Order: sequence, then C-alpha cells, then structure tokens
Amino acid sequence: MIKKGYFHYFLFLLPFLDFFSCLHPVCYNLVLGVKGILLLFVLFFLLKRKENHKILIFLGIFFVLFLTYCLKTHLSFGKELTYILTLFSLPTLLLFFTTYEGEEINKQTITIVSCLYFTLFLIANLFSITIPYSFVYLLFITFSLSFVYLIESHSYLLKLFMLLLLLLSSLFIKAKTFYLSFLLLFIGFLLCNIKKVFAYCKKDSFKTLITILVIALGITVYLPNMHIEELLPLKYTSMNEMFHGRITNIKNANQSYLDGSGVEKLLGFGVENRTVVEIDALDIFYSIGFIGSLFYLIYFAYALKQIKLKKNYIFIFILVLLLSCLGNVLTNPYLIFFIACLVPISKTDTGIRKKDILLVSNMYPDSKNPHYGVFVKNTYDLLIANGYTIDLAFMNKTIGKWNKFIEYVRMCGLSLLEATFLNYDYIYVHFASHTPAGVFIPKLLSRDTKLVMNVHGNDVVSDTKTDQNYQLLTKLFLKASDIIISPSNYFKKVLMKDYHIDKKKIVVYPSGGVNIDVFKKINKKTALKNASLDSKYKYFGFVSRIDKDKGYDTYIKAINELKKSKKLDKNIRFILVGSGREESTLENLIKKYKVEKLVIRKPMVSQEELVSIYNSLEALVYPTRMKSESLGLIGLEAMATSTLVIGPNKYGPSDYLNDENSLLFNPSNEKELAERILEVLSMKTTAKNKKIKNALQTVDAYTNQNTKDILLNVFKKM
Repeated sequence: MIKKGYFHYFLFLLPFLDFFSCLHPVCYNLVLGVKGILLLFVLFFLLKRKENHKILIFLGIFFVLFLTYCLKTHLSFGKELTYILTLFSLPTLLLFFTTYEGEEINKQTITIVSCLYFTLFLIANLFSITIPYSFVYLLFITFSLSFVYLIESHSYLLKLFMLLLLLLSSLFIKAKTFYLSFLLLFIGFLLCNIKKVFAYCKKDSFKTLITILVIALGITVYLPNMHIEELLPLKYTSMNEMFHGRITNIKNANQSYLDGSGVEKLLGFGVENRTVVEIDALDIFYSIGFIGSLFYLIYFAYALKQIKLKKNYIFIFILVLLLSCLGNVLTNPYLIFFIACLVPISKTDTGIRKKDILLVSNMYPDSKNPHYGVFVKNTYDLLIANGYTIDLAFMNKTIGKWNKFIEYVRMCGLSLLEATFLNYDYIYVHFASHTPAGVFIPKLLSRDTKLVMNVHGNDVVSDTKTDQNYQLLTKLFLKASDIIISPSNYFKKVLMKDYHIDKKKIVVYPSGGVNIDVFKKINKKTALKNASLDSKYKYFGFVSRIDKDKGYDTYIKAINELKKSKKLDKNIRFILVGSGREESTLENLIKKYKVEKLVIRKPMVSQEELVSIYNSLEALVYPTRMKSESLGLIGLEAMATSTLVIGPNKYGPSDYLNDENSLLFNPSNEKELAERILEVLSMKTTAKNKKIKNALQTVDAYTNQNTKDILLNVFKKM
C-alpha cells in the first residue's frame, strides 16, 4: 500500500471535514479550528529549521505591526487574525512542503481524494445541501492535481469513473470559470506534453481515432443538457454583468482607497471594512494595504524560490494564479492546502507510479491460524525476497457465515479499490471461484495489467453442491486470466479437460514448494521429546484438516481393522493432528470403534512441533480421497523429513507418490490401509531406506529453492 504518514490520514479526512463544514456555521468554525491546528504544527516544524528563522522573524514583524494597528483602530481582532493566518497559510505550506520528506502526498492519493470531493459534491446537490461556491474551485484544483495520474493510469475503469463524476457534477454547475478552467487544463496539458501526445497518436492511431469519436459524440449528446447558453457572453447586457459586478466593485474599492487616510493606505482597511472585489490580488491589497502587500509578496517570493515544480505542475500553478484573478482562491481555507500540495506531488512524481503485483487471497495465516493459507504467504515472501513490490488484499480464517461474508466484502472492496486506483503489472489471485470478484472488472478495463490465477482445490474440482454453484464464476475468471498456476499435473489435466484451457496458458508450480531448511530429518529421541511422545511406543501419524473426504474416517476404520485382527502390537499408537468442521464426527468414530487408547489427538500445531511429529513416525498415513486435492504438501513435507508415506494412488498426490518412494493404497479402502500399516511394521530396514532415499530424490524437485524460478518466470518484470 501507499506509505501511511500523518498527512495521509489528514488528506482522506479533509473531504469529509469540508463537506461537514457546509452543514452549519458552527461546523465551519470547528473545521477551521482543525486547519488552524495543522498550521500551528507546520509553523512549529518550520521554526525547528534554522534556515527559516530570518524569514519567520520578518513575518513576525508584520504580524505585530498589523495586529497593533487593529487594536488601535478598533478592528475586530479575531476576524483580522483569522484572515491574516489564512492569507499567509499558502506560502507557509509551500515552504513546509519543500522540506517535507513523506511520500504519502502523491498523485495516486490525490486522485482518490478528488473522487471523494466529486462524490460529496453530488451528494450535497442531490440532498439540496447548500455548499459554498469555493467547493467548485476545490473540484477543479483536486482534479487538476490528479490529471497527470489519470492520463498515465492503466485503469480505464478509473478514467471512466472520474469522467462520469465530472459530467454529473457539471450538471449542477453554471459557472463560466469552471468550464474555462477545464478547457485551459486540457489545452495546457496537451501543449506541455505535445511530443508524447504525437508519439501516442502515431503509435495507437486507431485508439486515438476512437477516443476522438467518443469525445465528439459525448459533447454532441451532453452539451444541450448543460444550459450552455447561460454561460455565453451574449446573455449579458454589459461586461460588468458578465463578471458579476466585479468592475463596479473595483471602482468602489479604489474610490474608498483614494478617500482613505495615509495609515489606511499603508496598512489597509482590514477584512471588515474593505470593499470586496472577489479578485485575490485586489482584496489582499485593500485588506492589508501597501506595507502588508509588500510583506506578503516578499514572503511568497521566498517560498516560491524554494520550490521546484515539474513542467505539468508549473502549468497547474499558473492556472491557479489565473483563477485567483476571477475569485478568492489564494485566501480560501478550502483550497490553500491543495494548492500547496503541488510541491510534494511534483516531488514524488517520478513517472508512472506503479507496483509490480496486487496479491489477492481468501486465505492467509495469522497468529491464531499460522497454517491457514501458509502457501500464499510463501509465494508472497518469495516474490518480496526477489525485489517485487506487492500490495496485499486478503482475509484470515473466520468463524461463522456472517463474519465470513463481511470478510469477503472487505477483501473484495479493498482489491477493487487497489486494482482501480493503483497501477499494477500483475494481479495475482489465489483461489479462482469468488476471490477475483473485486479485481475482475478493473482487470477487464485495464491496459498492461495481467491476471495470474492460482487454482488450489475445490475452486476447480467441486466437492460439494455449494462448490458447484461457483463453477460458472470459475470458468469466467479462468477464461479472463492471462496465466493460470496449477499446483500439479493432475490439476493441469483437469483444467484442460473440464475448462478447455490452453495448456500454454498453464504453469505447474507446487504451491510454494517445501522448505527443506524447516522440514528435515532430526534425531528421533529429540523429536519424541519435542513432540511430548513416549519413546516406548511406535507411532503412525495423520496430519490434515478434519473435513469431508480428508480420510480421517478411513484412518480410524483401519485402526479398528487392525484391532480386530489382533495383529497389532501393544506398543503401537496412532497420532491424529488437525482440526476442522467434522471433529464431532471424528470423536464419535473413535468412541464407536473403542480406539480411544490407541489414538492420540492433537490440534493444529506449530511447524516446529510438526517436524518433530514427522520425525517420530514409522510412517505418515495420508488417506485423502478429495478429488479437489490439488497436490498435498503434507506428503512432501513428511518425505523431506525422511518419513515414509502411505498415500493415495490417485488425485494430486499421485504427481509425486509412486511404488518406488512410498506405499500406495485405495484411499476408500480401510482394509487396504490396514495392510499397508502392517507392511511398514514388517518391512526390512534396507527396503524401507531405499524408499526413503527415493522419496528424498523426489522431494528435491519440489523444494522451494528448486521451484522458485517457476513462479519468478511467471512474473517477469514488464
């Protein structure tokens, strides 16, 4: 995500504060107070820097002089102080932002803020909330600041959304300044980037032609509904009427100035007694006089000398100065902060702002569930370690349908915003059924962004009727994907056969692979001690979720078969590690077959304890019969610890399990599983070691180090 700092929160809060200030004068004063606190913070920051001391002392002299003048002439001290602080806020903020190092004020952030202002403006008009005219200037200035990013953005959804907001807002605006400003913005941007524009038109002539036709059609349809005739000069009987009486105001203000005393000419009439012209330069001059204006110009010039703006932002700043000739812009508390934002936005504008990858997943581990979606975190860690910049939109494990629904909405909403407002080379989605919902439309309406879909299990192969309900969505999302990552060749065949996916589009990558720095052989005595197991017993183990078709029932029934056959030694125990939705069914099975003394239950354990359990076993029993078992890292992890595996002869694990490195059985046949357990107990050491040796060779092809290039080659730097 965008780096979060103090101003990040303030920026996103500001549209709501400004909207809130429109509701009541008390609210306006409250918001003005908040902005005053911000200004005090800025002044405190500037005072800490020695190079600012001289100019601030110079400014302080004027403050003392003018406020003394206010007291002697009985001008309202509070009103004059508020005006002076507002007036000098812009150069102060410009000076502050020249040294501010935060990166959160950038063209991406300001684009989101601009969307918020337009949305709130429309809400205000729909509910007949009176808003000040300066709010229109806010729309233009924030849009101007985001204009560069809108042009660069990969997302046509963002462009269309902003265009829609602009068109809807213009239905409520009949101000000449609004339309003239936007016309100048477009013309100025074209002139500032004339070479890039010609290069683009030459490269994408068809797109350029379509764009021109769409704009022409839009203007043809839209202009008649804008009451544009009300904005034309022909409507007015005089120049004074056309400029809303400003010419008369200038004459009156100038006459008042000529009739004023010498002191009033030097220090102004104050904000109370001046004649309002609604042209910034004149209103400032008549308010604080010749001396005050001189102080202001010197301070403003000093601030401008410190800032360095890039070409596009110089033009926007000039445009703002032109607007100040048509209204109060430089002294407007709504606008000052955003005008000053030109500096940090220009500073952080190093070209097209983009990140490599947006990773979206409905599974991700946390402190309570460290194994839940750990393969997703493994892919994240691998990409980060290899220099990729990644944003995350994920959900952790939740209990309850309502909580799960809320988490899905949050994840999809976050991924929608990030995919719309930020430029990504790739959107990387884990789980293909409903996780991509938030990024689907942004991806379709985006250029230069590829969708990588990592399938995992019942998103592709249905285990339940509920899973089947999502198959149409899965097909839609897979067809829209540029690359599909399959955990196994078994799943690759399913994708090709059932979803008609071109094999060139599929990459087989084993869900992050096995970390052999973690899953490795350790001393058996140490392992038994670490796992809190009694060394007088021999152990077989089951590690999995306690869910439908994971095979826990086959495991318990096989134990029962062994108990009935009386071929089981008294020193054999069966460990069962895991938790899930069918734990009550498991407990009932254990009681039904009266194997409580033979079975040791453990919940989901840490990786460290899991490694110790693997190293304590005679063999890991892996009886999954889920058609959606896409790979089965559990079997590979056990093999990496030199633990023999008794596994299924079908589905995902069949990619790596065979007669040379393991013992295979039909996962629906508990009698066959019981025979394999007895086979392990009677197996000669040489035969067992040969299988383990072959298993280690198999694991070598599945280690995280040996498979990482498969994933990295998917996300080639664009």
